[in-house]
Amino acid sequence: MQIKRRTLFKGLAGAAAFGAAAPAMRLFAAPPENIRFVSFYMNGGWDILQGFDARPNGPTYEGLNQGYNLLPAAYQTPLSVELGDQTVLWGAATASLTQPGPGGEIPHKDLMTLFRSVNMNTVAHGAGRAYVNTYRSPIGVVPRGSSFGTVMSTGGALNEGLILPNVSIGMPTFNDAYPTDYTGVGTSLASNIINLFRPAAGSRLGDETELLLAEAQDASRSCVSRSYRGRIPADELRSSRDRVRRLLEDNVGDLFDIRGDGTAAVDLRTRYGLDTTQAANARHPSTVAAIVGQLLTTGLSRSVSATLQVGMDTHSTNWATTQPQKLQAAFEGLSALLWDLRQDDPLLERTVVTIHSEFGRTPKINGTQGRDHWFANTFGVFGGPLRRGVLGETVESTLNLQKTDLTTGLPSSDGEMLKPEMIAATIATAMGIDASPFRTNPLSEWIV
Repeated sequence: MQIKRRTLFKGLAGAAAFGAAAPAMRLFAAPPENIRFVSFYMNGGWDILQGFDARPNGPTYEGLNQGYNLLPAAYQTPLSVELGDQTVLWGAATASLTQPGPGGEIPHKDLMTLFRSVNMNTVAHGAGRAYVNTYRSPIGVVPRGSSFGTVMSTGGALNEGLILPNVSIGMPTFNDAYPTDYTGVGTSLASNIINLFRPAAGSRLGDETELLLAEAQDASRSCVSRSYRGRIPADELRSSRDRVRRLLEDNVGDLFDIRGDGTAAVDLRTRYGLDTTQAANARHPSTVAAIVGQLLTTGLSRSVSATLQVGMDTHSTNWATTQPQKLQAAFEGLSALLWDLRQDDPLLERTVVTIHSEFGRTPKINGTQGRDHWFANTFGVFGGPLRRGVLGETVESTLNLQKTDLTTGLPSSDGEMLKPEMIAATIATAMGIDASPFRTNPLSEWIV
């Protein structure tokens, strides 16, 4: 789906995305918004045994097969990772999240809250995708409520620089309860974002015609009376036009031209470790992460949801040749984004980044040398005023779900089963956002 210039006018004006906002225009150099939120989704069902819930290479389990003998050598040895007051095992593909920064900055894992043994209550792709989009149990495969990204976009006041409060890349976006200002602008590919800020090729009508068109737009009047107590449509439309014109005049599109030859493009590729071939791949995780980073660091957006990686549904021999490589590429893109966001928020105090899939994969290798769908899932959350560490634990020998003491984060037969809505309610509450849509109590012991 290519978003053309005329679509931007129609979509933003129609959704009142510019709206009646604060008087100051903030674009590129000012401090970040009160909060920033990213939701990264891994499409297809990731293998948590190769990610954030690994097992040692050596022991034999009756109910679990680590499958290390089937993997390339680089992925056969899990990493011992200190999280909070626990030591856990992560798959080798996560290495980029465990390394300190070039200046000795603490690694991303030290800013992480890891939720394990999360019950997805489904092993169907459609239902799982709907669940991790809205963090509310769907009706079959039909989502309920607003997207989590929509909820998080409501955190803080709107201002004129916040052009796209809520953006969704490669996944649907829903808004059933909030003003249209927060309705997500959706695009299928990250590379399409640039079309929001540049005229479509060949769309210009010539300087004289463009000037006459602008004058005609500015001369338009609304029949709505000034006694109308709501927002005046003509005023909103005028504000929308002014901002779109500023974006075009300021060449904001150059900041998203990840394939270009200019200084901004080269710098962006360097920050995200991309060569020109990778940057030309709109689905490359680091390309997606780079565009997400630009939306947030410029202040154009507050909440961005994106499909970070695809092709995770590995039921056969592609499990060994696909899962670890795709996980590594995704985590490297995530790591690059986190370093970018930490430039102006070093400890991610006002920034939350989540990563998840719709469910996990089975503990046993199936008859075609792959893994099938599994209820147990993990959710990684970086940043925000959350207690760092690990909440939840799957059964060591079977990868089965088990109840968790919600205070300590440790397994307990007297505890509760973790669900996605608990995570969403906790994040929203921690960031000062109404968590009532999730219809569950936040995990208050994990909010600091």
